[in-house]
Parts: sequence; structure tokens; C-alpha cells
Amino acid sequence: MDEKALLLMVRVGCLREQALTAWTARPDLRLALAESATAAYLRLADHQVPLSPRRSAEEMYEACRAVLASTTGEKGVIGFLDSTLPLVARLAEEFGLPGCSPKTLKNLTDKTWARARLAGAGVPGPGFRPLDASLTDPADRREAVGGLRYPLIVKPADSSAGRGVVRAGDESELDAAWDTAARFTKTGALLAEEELIGDEISVETVTVGGRTAVLACTEKLSTRGDSFVELGQALPARLGDGLDERVRSVAVAALAAVGFDHGIAHTEMILTADGPRVVEVNPRPAGDCIMDLIRLTTGTDVYGIAADLALGRPVDPAALDAPEFTGGAAIRFLDATAPGVVRSVEGVAEAARLLDPAKERLVLLTRPGDTVEAVTTNLHRLGYVVAVGADTALAVERAERIAAMVRVVTSPAAPEEQPAHRLPSSECWT
Repeated sequence: MDEKALLLMVRVGCLREQALTAWTARPDLRLALAESATAAYLRLADHQVPLSPRRSAEEMYEACRAVLASTTGEKGVIGFLDSTLPLVARLAEEFGLPGCSPKTLKNLTDKTWARARLAGAGVPGPGFRPLDASLTDPADRREAVGGLRYPLIVKPADSSAGRGVVRAGDESELDAAWDTAARFTKTGALLAEEELIGDEISVETVTVGGRTAVLACTEKLSTRGDSFVELGQALPARLGDGLDERVRSVAVAALAAVGFDHGIAHTEMILTADGPRVVEVNPRPAGDCIMDLIRLTTGTDVYGIAADLALGRPVDPAALDAPEFTGGAAIRFLDATAPGVVRSVEGVAEAARLLDPAKERLVLLTRPGDTVEAVTTNLHRLGYVVAVGADTALAVERAERIAAMVRVVTSPAAPEEQPAHRLPSSECWT
């Protein structure tokens, strides 16, 4: 029997590199990583499973299955990307490993299914309608959203990272929103929801055996216009005691409504004038370094908890619920001066000198020569600053001040110029 347990990670995704740092530091784990062969952090794994750039789900399954089949002793499989969750559940079920059921995870990749289940259980949310992306007649489209109040949010029912999420302010904007959202769906399913007005937050939780602990409530800074892109996160969210308890209870009810009974989840909400309303339930740990912010402010190693859950080791939700915060932490993302070709990235050295290297960091996800686009999804962001403070307000102020020192300078491509496309974040990170 192997002395160390094997933890197989099926792709890392953007802004989750600290998971690898946490796991490779543990003396009781061997890390296997299935990731693009060009990913810079593939080298960190004890066992590397290089995938082709155009990998199919079946290729990933066969490669990961071979690793698990050849491993004796304690093992587990884990994934954080929405696109890999059904595959992870399939592997866990096949090898008798812990995890949320494949049926639940498959259902939760369908935003329409989740919205209907939440509504059926009385969990507060927006009015909504499922839509058929193939509808092209304007009259048919207007009939399909009949009864909903504008503004509407039109989104693919099967996408993530803010891709294809568009606002239709009134009936005249519906067709453009519909056509944009339709470009991002693989199944042909769209969802229209009445826009929820208020501050955005998310609730980070751990569920074991149907019992849920709330690790943190996170406040969010997002664009709200033609697209919805998260520009920053901070915690603990600045909520009053009464609202804090209400938010927690809604999150727990939402997880129960969709049948999520094992694992870490990230439930997004809007704090409307009528109270918290659920945007969606994500059956995986939050992105955007939120897990790192929790560790910085409470000492809780959420990635360590994720590993233990995947290996079937005991995790007590009662010991994790409502941790004590010792300060605040925030992340703010970098943007370019304008879409175009990156000519220079200025102010990095000056900004870096202000950072506490033990707790804070500045990460660039672009380089001179890259082509950058207008920020319409989370994947377009160009880097970030993580900062801490004595409380949330001070952490936010510090992150914004340091981020503002870094300028990604762009200009249009010259007629003869062949600019490079941006590398994926997995190849930028070193």
C-alpha cells in the first residue's frame, strides 16, 4: 500500500494555483495533475498527466481513469472547473470514491434545472423563463419572455465565467442579448431572468452528509451593463448581524433544494430591497482567489478541506461554521487602457515594493505583444492584486491603490502587425 494518499486533480483552471501550493506542501499527499501539456504549473505535480490542447472529455476520462486504476491505497479525485465536474463525479462513482453524486452535478450544470428547483422549494430568486436559442423570429422571442419585467438578464443555461451573460434593458434590446447569449451555449438552451438590483455577494460553504457550514460571505465588485464581469472580491462581507444570518439561511436552503449534500459550494446572491435572492449555486469552491482570502482572514485551509473530502477523511462541519475573522482581505483585477496590443506593463516594480510577500501578491496574466479584448467575461482580466488589512474596508482600499499603480498600456495593431493572442493563465503563471 502506498504511504501517501494520491489526490488526482482534473485541471486547475484560472486563479487556483494556490491549491497546488497547499497540496504539494502536505507530507501525506501525492499530487497527480491532469492538465494541458503546456501549463506552467504541471511541473509541480508528483505525477503529471499531460493533456492535448484540444482535449476531449473522453480523452481526459481515459487519462484520469488510467491513473486511478494503477493506484493502490488511499486515493481521491477532485475538480474545480464547472466543465470537469461531471467527469470527476463519473470517476468517483466508478472507483467508489467520495463525492457529490454525478446526477446532482450534471443537473447543476443546467441553470434552468437549478432555477426551477430553487423556485419549487421556495428559495427566493428572480422571475425566469427557459428559452430556445434557435428561435429567430422577434415576435416569438418576445412571446417567450412574456410576463417577465425588464430589465432582463439573458444567459446560456450551460456556460460559466460570465460568458454570454447579457442585459436587455427593454424589448428593443432583447434580440441583441438573445443573439449574444446564443453564441455561448452548446445545448441550445438559454435562460431569461428578471434583473435583481442590489449589492452582490457569495456564500462559501462546506457540506458533509447534508449538514452545511458557512465559511464566509464574500462581497463582490462587478460590472453591470452590457456584460457582468467580476472586478474584485473582499471578505468578510460588510453585513449587519440580521442580514448576515438571513444570507446564511438562504444559502443553506438553496443547497438543500438542489440536492447538494457533499463538498464545497459557492452560492451567489443579490441583496435586493426585498432581501437576499439567489443568482446561482455552484457545486465547487469559489474562484477568484476567494479560498485564499478565507485562509488569510481566518486561517482556514479550504483547499485542505477539499482534499480531505475527496479522500473520504473525516470533516466536521460544526467545527468550521462561522469562523472568527482576524482582519480583511481583498482582490482587485487589472484592466488595460483600451482593447488592442499590449505595448508595456508599467508600475509593476513600484507596486510590488508595497506588498507584504508573506500574505500579498501581484500576478500578471498578460505580457507585451498580447492582444487583449474588451472585458466581457472573467477570462479577459489581465492580472490581479491580493491585499490584506485590519478590516475589509482597509483591505479593499489597499488592493485598489496598489492595483491602480499598474498600467497595461495598449494601442491598435498596425496594418502589417501580427500580434500574439494571450496565453491561458496556466501558461503565464510561474
